[in-house]
Order: sequence, then structure tokens, then C-alpha cells
Amino acid sequence: MSNSIIIKKHKQHKKQESYHHGNLRQALIEAGIQILQFEGVDKLGLRSLARILDVSQTAPYSHFKDKTELLAAIAEVGFQRLAMQMLEHVNNSTDIEKRIKAMASGYISFAVDNKALFSLMFGRELKDMKSFPTLAMTAGKSYALFSGAVTEAIKGRDDISAKITTNAIWSLVHGLAIFCAEGKLIVPNNDIDLFVSDHLDGLLNTL
Repeated sequence: MSNSIIIKKHKQHKKQESYHHGNLRQALIEAGIQILQFEGVDKLGLRSLARILDVSQTAPYSHFKDKTELLAAIAEVGFQRLAMQMLEHVNNSTDIEKRIKAMASGYISFAVDNKALFSLMFGRELKDMKSFPTLAMTAGKSYALFSGAVTEAIKGRDDISAKITTNAIWSLVHGLAIFCAEGKLIVPNNDIDLFVSDHLDGLLNTL
């Protein structure tokens, strides 16, 4: 999707959308996600977004002081959506092993469906998350979901065991997500659940 298509899309709603205080920020983030997905991070900038949304060149700076701050906001939305997708895959399952596998399936599916966004979330552009406390907190949600499930699965063991096990599961799932998103691993028959089971069974058996 080119910038011209994004521009057309937003201009179609221009009469109804005046971008008053509060919704321009969200519009910048959503348009930024589209540019990121179809054209890459290098094409993403506050001035280009101003043109796309048909607002003044200075308007975006009321919400983001620079491109890095915009990228942090986009990544924060990405982490929120990642955690939500993981939870949606769980679908109220009470079996702890199935829950962990379901969250892993959601994690990998998100990475494959949102390659550019996923890359930004864990990429070099935002390697110093300390500058963005809200982003740092949101970024920990997906890990916390794995951690909570592992802690429940190994009740009675020490906290160090839970942390080591969580790190092992998260590292494996994250690695699979990257390889699948980059096309280095192919999910046979698009059966993500079976793919996850094949890779996680051995590790989960140690629980």
C-alpha cells in the first residue's frame, strides 16, 4: 500500500474526522503502522504523516517530539496487540500445557502477520527502552504471560527454577517467531498449533 493510497483513505474520512485533541495522536500511530508494514521504517516520519493525514507540518509535534518517540508509541501498541493475541489463543483453556502452547501459537502468528511491527518492537531503533517507561512496562506483558503460566505449572519449586524455565520457553518461542517471520522456517500446512507442539513438547515435558 503506497502513501497515496493511505492519503486517499484518510481524506475520505476527513470531513468526519477533524483530529481534535486526543485523536490525532492515535491517527498518527495507526497511519504509522500502515507505512511501517508496507514501506518500512525508513519511509516513516512525522512530516510524511502530516501530509498523509492532511494536517499542518507542525501538528504531529504536539504529540511526538521526534521520530523515535513516534516509533516507541507504535511499538507500545504492538506489544499490547501481541499480548492480546496470545490471550485470545488461550481461549479459556485450563490445562496449563495447552495454555502455554496456545500463547506460543499466538506469539508466532503475530510475528508472521506483523513482520515489520514485530521487528520494530524488538529492533535496534528502540534498544534503549529506559527512555520510554510505559513502553518498557508494556513490552514485558508477553513475557509475564509465559512467566505466570510456568510459575503455576511448577508450584513448589523455587523462583529461580521458574525464571530459568520461563527464559527457556520464551527464548525458544521468540526464536521460532523470528525464523517464521523471516521465512527461514515454514509452518507445515499452516498448522501453527502442531508446529508449536512439535517444538515445545520436549521442553514442556520437563515441567
